[in-house]
Amino acid sequence: MAMIYVRTRPGRRAFFEGKVIPQDKFIPVVDTPYIRRLADHWEDIEIQESGSKSKPASRATAPRPDAPTS
Repeated sequence: MAMIYVRTRPGRRAFFEGKVIPQDKFIPVVDTPYIRRLADHWEDIEIQESGSKSKPASRATAPRPDAPTS
């Protein structure tokens, strides 16, 4: 399974495998549905954005021009 780095948001408390997730540093955890629910639904934890795996740039960044009016 994939590992992600998370930390608890200030004023919140979250647990993973019987241990408290700290607020001051990111720790590696297994990316499970439970962790995703803590992050996406309850917003108890923050997921560290990895800078090493950058997304490829989109080729179509400019908006399409409007159709000409006749």
